[in-house]
Amino acid sequence: MEKRLAKERILIVDDEKNIVSSLTGILSDEGYDVSMTGDGVEALELIQKDPPDLVLLDIWLPGMDGIEVLKTLKTYNPGVEVLIMSGHGTIDTAVKATKLGAQDFIEKPFSLDRITESIQNALHEKKSVLTKETGSPAVLKQLPVCFESMVEVKKGIKALSEHLEPVLLLGETGTGKESVARAIHAQSLKADLPFVKLNCSFRQKQAIQTQLFKRKNKENKPGSDSASGKKVVLLSNIESLSKGLQEKLAEALQNASHPGSSFEFLPSRLFISSAENLEDLAAKGKFHQGLLDCFKETTLLIPPLRNHAASISVITRDFWEEKKRELNTILPKIEEGVLTALCSYSWPGNIKELRNVLEKLILTCANQETIRIQDLPPEIWKPQNQIDINSFNEVGSLQEAETIWEKHFILHHLKRNNWDIDKTCKVLKTTKKQFQEKIKFHSIEMQEVDSSSTQKKYPQRTLKRSVVLCGSSLHSGIKTGLILQPMPPGSGIIFGDIASGKTIPAQLENVQSTDYSTCLKRGANSVGTIEHIMATLHMYRVTNLLIKIGDEAPVMDGSAKDFCELLEDGEFEDQDDFYEEIVVDKCYSFGDKEKGGPYISIEPSDNFSVSYHMEYPEPIGIQDFTYEFQGDESFKKEIAPARTFGFMEEVAQLTKMGYASGGKLDNFILLGDNKVLNTELRFEDEFARHKILDILGDFYLLGKPIRGKIKACKSGHTQNVGLLKIIRDSLTEIN
Repeated sequence: MEKRLAKERILIVDDEKNIVSSLTGILSDEGYDVSMTGDGVEALELIQKDPPDLVLLDIWLPGMDGIEVLKTLKTYNPGVEVLIMSGHGTIDTAVKATKLGAQDFIEKPFSLDRITESIQNALHEKKSVLTKETGSPAVLKQLPVCFESMVEVKKGIKALSEHLEPVLLLGETGTGKESVARAIHAQSLKADLPFVKLNCSFRQKQAIQTQLFKRKNKENKPGSDSASGKKVVLLSNIESLSKGLQEKLAEALQNASHPGSSFEFLPSRLFISSAENLEDLAAKGKFHQGLLDCFKETTLLIPPLRNHAASISVITRDFWEEKKRELNTILPKIEEGVLTALCSYSWPGNIKELRNVLEKLILTCANQETIRIQDLPPEIWKPQNQIDINSFNEVGSLQEAETIWEKHFILHHLKRNNWDIDKTCKVLKTTKKQFQEKIKFHSIEMQEVDSSSTQKKYPQRTLKRSVVLCGSSLHSGIKTGLILQPMPPGSGIIFGDIASGKTIPAQLENVQSTDYSTCLKRGANSVGTIEHIMATLHMYRVTNLLIKIGDEAPVMDGSAKDFCELLEDGEFEDQDDFYEEIVVDKCYSFGDKEKGGPYISIEPSDNFSVSYHMEYPEPIGIQDFTYEFQGDESFKKEIAPARTFGFMEEVAQLTKMGYASGGKLDNFILLGDNKVLNTELRFEDEFARHKILDILGDFYLLGKPIRGKIKACKSGHTQNVGLLKIIRDSLTEIN
């Protein structure tokens, strides 16, 4: 084989030492730079940090098998070539691996010529693809299935893709305005340019301005789109854009050449979108009329999903088939009753809500043969939230049917907005006078608005891309790891077993034990020592994430520091849906404070804070620390670095019981003889801070952040979970 000047890098993933040793020697002699691992999760971590040119991947690996590694690898790093190796190969396995993106399937034992030829072919193919690429990867040009039945939207997409004029997309929240913008872009002449979405509700003025305008200078020379950093931009929630930028944007669109302007307009094409009535806002002086006028001929209205209720079953089936192809797997069948319930629901969140529900069903029902009506969220399948189809026979006219539907629609939105008329009017884009007339006409009995609630809405959050972390478990001692994968709004935090794919939502009802860590269990699957990763998600306000994991989370250095870095590496993505904090209305407590036993309490507060008091034998002694949440940076500096700890006699006892097998001198603080035996403390009060870390993790089992002042004394996981159950039961009674 011809030697290479620049070494191409190959990662071997196989737990058979003899094969790894032989391959390493052979491929090194052939001029490749070779690295190796026998663990699937560790392989993903290595690839994430420094992607090789090619991976030789064995099917049979401990913990996470080769097919799952391949699937995950191709999700977040599709450019890495993969050759699958197996001594127990079947045609089905080979076909599946190829469909998932493997370049070749090689059966063991293999010859030197076979393996080297396959490697050469794969790397040659990779070079050919890179050579042919002239810019961004090709963009899928298919219309999203949810719009196939919407004739006017289809026509609009086709017409707007034939030119590069700026486009205004109007429609309720969740109708798919971004998907339509992407579909138009994908079919346009500028489809090779990157598509950048900027949410005007969340982005700061300066960040948006930087994406739209650049100061001209004498050296500026005209060039190609790619050379000058051109892109296509979508400004969502355009009504939230500052008045100054609205005016500047209108000027840029009205005169593309900007004579005399000192700024260059960067986007090659601009999309803007809104769920508001921009004409009304402009009439009231709350939106720039000149900017609105720029879109007179290029505005597309996207109807709400309820206007196409008859198509929901078709949309659902199409989406299901799309996911089957994408995931290359068999999905559960959908019962007719499920389709009926989906068609009967009013879908206030529109197509986005439908897609989120379907994606969550795929995840949570992966091991079922059918999707049953009980698998749907309660608000969809419970009778009070559905239109009774059997009652259609009792309706005498279309006008009567419209009246009945309108009443249900108004009631739904009043309940959704806590019976707040002003808020509901804004959502439904109607005047207060007209709305009150409707309430009177339908004889709707209003309920009092809960004025005591001071809840604020915050954007839900996930990660932009999958990330991997590898380590050892504290109690079992085995090598483990986790993969964090983005999830759609409303999914919550979900743990998924790496081997079986079965899931456990991170919810209070799934807590199995709190003896030495917090463990979840659902069916035959369980996951332990979740408190540190949960604390990090809590403080970084990540609300939607799939955590693929084994039986136990990796302990790392005993703190949450590595989890902070992992999340930041995945980058955060604020989503268009929102969550509200849990706001406690009174004091709740658990434990025996009067007798000096462990206890924990929470009381109302305008902020979130945790105070911890501990009384331990030396060298800990009496420690107090109060943590006040002031954003993720405060958590990263004050709490995340605090490590778990244990006394010599406790560690010995735990080892006898089968726990702490993974305890090493570098992953926890060892105490004995009235001193710290193995490390320097990071804080004088590191022990109290670590207890707060555990509290932060346990409290996220409520499903969303809570606002209040927590006070704890000598409490552990048992007391934490005990208090959470009291809070949950109280909230259930209120609702």
